[in-house]
Amino acid sequence: MRVGQYAAAIGSMHQQRRMDVIANNIANASTPGFKKDGVSFNDFLQEVTYTSMDQGPIRETGNKLDVALVGAGFLKAQTDQGVLYTRAGNLELNADKEIVTQDGWPVLGSNGPIKVEKAQTLRIEEDGQVFDDDTKVDTIDVVKFPPEAALRKVRGGYFEPTSKDVQPVAATDCTVRQGALEGANFNPVEEMVDMVETSRNFEAYQKTLQIFDRDLDAQLISKLAG
Repeated sequence: MRVGQYAAAIGSMHQQRRMDVIANNIANASTPGFKKDGVSFNDFLQEVTYTSMDQGPIRETGNKLDVALVGAGFLKAQTDQGVLYTRAGNLELNADKEIVTQDGWPVLGSNGPIKVEKAQTLRIEEDGQVFDDDTKVDTIDVVKFPPEAALRKVRGGYFEPTSKDVQPVAATDCTVRQGALEGANFNPVEEMVDMVETSRNFEAYQKTLQIFDRDLDAQLISKLAG
């Protein structure tokens, strides 16, 4: 394979990967707390996927079990993979009266899973204190990671640190807003524009490959014809 043909093939792969990432972003445009992914290529072969942790827009819902985090912080969820971290605040009560994520994982407070009797009497203060019918039951354990800590997305949009040596600390500069949700932190229209541009780039690389193929076919026919 000639250098130009090889470059066009790699370029096609890069654009396909970028398209997959953009499509996943768009599919999650209405997912609470979703953080946009991006992909860059440091050199001809090395691909780097990253996540933007910028704050998403806050939307009032009036649902007492909805919470939006304002500032750098995460909710802790006890999953079957251990403790994972999320910004998705569309919470529920399970059969055991525990506050859980949409996946059914208990949200952790200072004393473990948080239990309340009725969603109607639930009150959550900005500092994460949880009251059930004016009785304090726990405080949501909102945490953050050091700026230099690398996080990765795992299933369902949860996060975990890439190093087991990294431990979260209390997110004292993050507030909890009850009755609201944080939206995805990107503009869907801008993502659609990027998708169109990426699609055009992919098509351009494909056309280049087709030209190389035609040239090779022409050379082969010429040689066979003598």
